[in-house]
Amino acid sequence: MKKLFFAVLVAASIGTSAFAADATKVNYRVRTAFETEFAGAENVIWTITPEYTRCSFTLNNEKIEAFYRSNGEQIGTSHKVDFDKLPASAIKKIQKNYPEYKVKETIQFEVDGEKNYYVSLENGNLKRILEVSNFGTVSIFHGLK
Repeated sequence: MKKLFFAVLVAASIGTSAFAADATKVNYRVRTAFETEFAGAENVIWTITPEYTRCSFTLNNEKIEAFYRSNGEQIGTSHKVDFDKLPASAIKKIQKNYPEYKVKETIQFEVDGEKNYYVSLENGNLKRILEVSNFGTVSIFHGLK
């Protein structure tokens, strides 16, 4: 179940569309936890789903997303990173195994202090999402099936 939930969050981070919620409808615990951890956040946009609440915002000129459970517990955060910030071994593997693909975006997703990267690749109509560990392991992210 945890893996499925994590897949939902990753899918939400990588180019999916959702509808913004009125900030007054955000759970008090979630809003309080967010405001405590990300004081000074600007351009805050809330998205509420049955599984989680996502907050997209800017802090120190960086666009970030934070995900919360309804009890106010933070699930994780994500933000875009440059492809060249991945572990060197992962960059080599991706360039070797996907030479015809272009990198669309790279996202760092952090849950419970563990960082993983998700690289969205495109080659015409072909699309792949790769999961890259902090140690450079590369695998195809299957996400939601």
